[in-house]
Amino acid sequence: MKTDALIIGAGPAGSACAYELSKRGIGNILIERKIKPGTPVQCAEFIPININQYIDLTDKPEAICQSVEYMEVDTEKKNYKFDGRGYILNREIFDYYIAMLAAAKGTELITNTFAQKVIENENKLIARNKIGNNIIEINYKYLVIASGAKNFIDFIAQQSNTKYICNNVYIHGMQIKTHLLKPSDSAMIYFRNYIPYGYGWVFPKLGFANVGIGIEHNIHNNINLMQSFAFFLSEMKEKGIIDGEIISKTSGLIPISALNETVCENIAYCGDAAGLTHPITGAGNLSAVISGTLAGEFIYESLKTGRNLLADYKEELFSIFYKPLLKAKTKRSNFYVKKYEQLSPEELDCIVRQSWPSFTGYHSA
Repeated sequence: MKTDALIIGAGPAGSACAYELSKRGIGNILIERKIKPGTPVQCAEFIPININQYIDLTDKPEAICQSVEYMEVDTEKKNYKFDGRGYILNREIFDYYIAMLAAAKGTELITNTFAQKVIENENKLIARNKIGNNIIEINYKYLVIASGAKNFIDFIAQQSNTKYICNNVYIHGMQIKTHLLKPSDSAMIYFRNYIPYGYGWVFPKLGFANVGIGIEHNIHNNINLMQSFAFFLSEMKEKGIIDGEIISKTSGLIPISALNETVCENIAYCGDAAGLTHPITGAGNLSAVISGTLAGEFIYESLKTGRNLLADYKEELFSIFYKPLLKAKTKRSNFYVKKYEQLSPEELDCIVRQSWPSFTGYHSA
């Protein structure tokens, strides 16, 4: 098989890239390891309201479970409430919708297929389809890696100075869907000293909620993720927020390394693979769509002009994300002042007011 552009990963970044290319008449192949893009869901599902600048969800209202107007940040000492307009998605519908937009415009979508090996000097991907264990070889002019937080692809003959997916610090997340006992128009964030270097969340989905925690495992803590999650669920049940019945459960990794190397020759990275998740909040859905759209635009221009313009893609990406992500990475150091479980509610409250983007203290030098 041959294609102008090959995209690995049909999440928001990869599908947005494929959609942008297909709208512009560029042939592309989008491969996805899941049987159906977006399923199962591995996300808390919040996205800012300005997603409509990139993907118009008015044509797919079922991709939105509910709107939220506020973000509440609870430090145990105090609950703070901020404007936080956005959507809680039905992420499985959202992801599938973008992939189908791309396919309707001409993208060749290949699902249930693992990308195994990239042979750079041949511009070739070796992939394996799980049905029949068939090997697929695809030659490309440009390759987009949008395969998530960790790299499972072997690169053959890569340049010695190239750093591909180099996320090396992660939040380990665990989440359930459960019944919400009180209607809410807030995305709720909880900081507790039993959730080290991360936070808990309750994101409303009408009569249900995504309830989870994210913990950074590092040399400063040895707290068990499942034990911390049990503490958090117990607290949320005692407060009468949820009933705690597990309707579904998921887990995953959130990279917090901040912006990585995004381009090597004719290979571009976007979304989590480019390190575009916010090191404090872990937010990355909108960044994924933006980066995928930009990758599509610059690959189109490269093919149109016959000049590789991915360096311009990198420059544009850095102009948008570098300073905000660097600031967040710097602010994250506030959480390491002492062993996390030893922080009092007062100490944690002080750290959060300096470190969470909703507070004015975050924006100080």
